[in-house]
Amino acid sequence: MMLFENLRQAYNSLVLNKKRTILTMIGIIIGLSSVLLIVSVGDVISNIAEKYLINATGGNTIYFISGIDVDGDIDHKPERRYPFTEDEIYDFIDSTNGEILDISSNSSVNVSGNFMLDDKHKSNVTMQGVTSSYEITSKMRLTNGRFFNRNESRYGKPVIVISDIAAKALFGSSADAVGKVLDFQGQVSVPQYDPETYMPLDDVVIKVSGNVVVLGVYEYISDGKSADIRTDDMETAVYCPSQFINDIADLEESSSVNGFNIVQFVPADPTDTTTAQDMIRNFALEKYGSDEDYRFTVKDQMAMLSTITGAVSIITVAFIVISAISLLVGGIVLMNTMLVTVTERTKEIGIKKALGARNSTIRAQFLFESALICLISCAVGVFLGMFFGMIIESNLDRIISLVPNEGIQYFLLNSDIHVTPSLNAIIISTTFSLAVGLIFGLYPANKGAKMQPVEALRYE
Repeated sequence: MMLFENLRQAYNSLVLNKKRTILTMIGIIIGLSSVLLIVSVGDVISNIAEKYLINATGGNTIYFISGIDVDGDIDHKPERRYPFTEDEIYDFIDSTNGEILDISSNSSVNVSGNFMLDDKHKSNVTMQGVTSSYEITSKMRLTNGRFFNRNESRYGKPVIVISDIAAKALFGSSADAVGKVLDFQGQVSVPQYDPETYMPLDDVVIKVSGNVVVLGVYEYISDGKSADIRTDDMETAVYCPSQFINDIADLEESSSVNGFNIVQFVPADPTDTTTAQDMIRNFALEKYGSDEDYRFTVKDQMAMLSTITGAVSIITVAFIVISAISLLVGGIVLMNTMLVTVTERTKEIGIKKALGARNSTIRAQFLFESALICLISCAVGVFLGMFFGMIIESNLDRIISLVPNEGIQYFLLNSDIHVTPSLNAIIISTTFSLAVGLIFGLYPANKGAKMQPVEALRYE
């Protein structure tokens, strides 16, 4: 009963002095809205940073470095290399029961030239060598057909995936491209270095030609650096197995000859790579575990992400502290208002104490009033935050369209961004608000509770 009585008295007091209550609440609402806004923006930035990093770095891939522990002994220098052959790596991937999809590796050179259906149908392209996991790590959207699989990638099969622009130029539509054979003519520029000084020399240009089968068609997304107008003669990327480019250009990748010391694995589940990492550790130890000097590193992209999100969190906390200053000012205004309230109700306090009211009862009465002001302010602040968040979210497409890079636009539009305050932000803001009400209301409440009944009754 005492709880409801305190709430009733607090409410009646606030209603009796509406203007003063509203003016007091405005300061708290401004401070509270600042904290709410900063926490919400921090959550959005952290989520965007997480998703963008995973997309930009090829998904949540797992780095395996054989011979060095980057987090261990930094002075450790291996006396010999600890490589793994391509066959060993792919045999290991085959044994993981789908936990690891492939490695992420691009060809060191590209083929520039023309793809031809006949003399009248040509398309300018840049043929890039990638692995079968590229479809996943690049978030490629296939409109027709499929991407090449791991075996086609491993053995360098003459298969390609072309853009919808190239498909239209060559076949008239994307649907007609899948399964067709194309001839290509182009060149590969192979970098050369002086064997003694390792200084760069003039590139060696190698002429290449052949025929390939179109497996799929992907949707081309402009990077914003070139004209946004999509034309049939626009040069776009064609993707083929890395080994295929090495074969037609008669190149031998150093990793293929000497083995891999650094491998980037693509897990099937990017959200939980624990099992995949354990498999990679066992794979490394099975070959080199008997060597006491052997060190290795297994780390996924989330480790890098934690560093970035940690920095965002620090910045967010710093801005919360700054914005909390305005909430502090609102708290001082609240304390001043409660002091005036206590002074105005001195006789009331004297009568209650004369009738036997305890100090704790008087203190609770004013603390309830102070907390109620802050909770109402909190409710208003959260409502305004959600209202303006809904307005921003409803116009999010227009805001994102102002971003000059079309690739980033595409990423943001598919990132499921929510600008409205999260539950985390609301809880933090409510906690701040209630703390302000109790802290800044404590001194006026104590002042009223410590009044002597005789002096309070004599007050005019």
